[in-house]
Amino acid sequence: NNTKVQYRLKPVDLSDRAWNAMCDMNKSIVLEGEVKGNVSKFQGGGKGKKRARGGNGNNNNPHYNNNNNHRPNNNNNNNPNKSQWRINGWKNFEKFIQDHPPYDMVIDGANVGYYEQNFANSPKHVDYKQIDWVVRHLLESDGGTHRIVLFLHERHFSPRLAPDWAFSLFRAWDSREDRPAYDYRRLTVYRTPGGMNDDWYWMHAALVNGARKKDEGGSTSSSSVLAITNDEMRDHHFQMSAQGSFLRWKERHQVHFDFGAWNRDLRRRDVLLTYPKSYSRRIQRVDCCNDDDGGDGGDGGGEAIVIPLPKRGDEGRFADGTHVAEEGVPEEETYVVIQRVI
Repeated sequence: NNTKVQYRLKPVDLSDRAWNAMCDMNKSIVLEGEVKGNVSKFQGGGKGKKRARGGNGNNNNPHYNNNNNHRPNNNNNNNPNKSQWRINGWKNFEKFIQDHPPYDMVIDGANVGYYEQNFANSPKHVDYKQIDWVVRHLLESDGGTHRIVLFLHERHFSPRLAPDWAFSLFRAWDSREDRPAYDYRRLTVYRTPGGMNDDWYWMHAALVNGARKKDEGGSTSSSSVLAITNDEMRDHHFQMSAQGSFLRWKERHQVHFDFGAWNRDLRRRDVLLTYPKSYSRRIQRVDCCNDDDGGDGGDGGGEAIVIPLPKRGDEGRFADGTHVAEEGVPEEETYVVIQRVI
């Protein structure tokens, strides 16, 4: 019998336990500075040399409108009780997440703003226009249904760093007005406090509202909160204490971005987003899905175990960030199928 049997890969979601563990580890990193039992040099989510803590951001900026740009309270960087300062800041953030309407997109603003900005005489500030291009692209996509939380460190709103022209953009982000093609009412900007790693915030926002939830029928399904970032987060503590869960989360919830040519109609560069695939390249049990047999596993079909083989570009799938694809590894996806024969 030479009938070909087809199998359809499925998304492999995280378990409730994995979701909760990742949220707890993220919180522990912020409040304790470490995950117990983790001895990696990367623990703490460090990003290298820390910038000096600034003042209170844009509090003294007469051009700034703070109606919708959420700024945490009790952000006293001179507080001698550092632990309590962190706890207060995190409690404010958790309350913000709890009180905020449902959202389906979080944006790593610094990663978008610093993209391709490493050139001679580049400005010290992020490219606010690039951030706005991504925001507007999402607001105008999919019938205008996305609800977005943009995370950006408070220093990027300071008059000491941001150019004068950027403050009109900040006010537009905060505006509740309905403007044709520039309706920012489904955008919330969260300004992460000084002395804190903004990665903790946008990632936690994606995790806590992206966990598996039970519907009225009691079944669980994975919420589709996606994170817009090109940051592979190789130095993040998840990779050292929950490697498998972290990589599976990235595979299912990270959206990569790029910018195309200038679009004269939109008056901005095209935004190119690479969404997660509808399936997971993971070892998994699958069922036959032949069209000619109705998917009942006839003609030698039925259950099978599918094992993905390495392909070019798989380096990012490994926690240590050091794996390099061997010469001759194909660009296309290939699999080994172990078929169950009854």
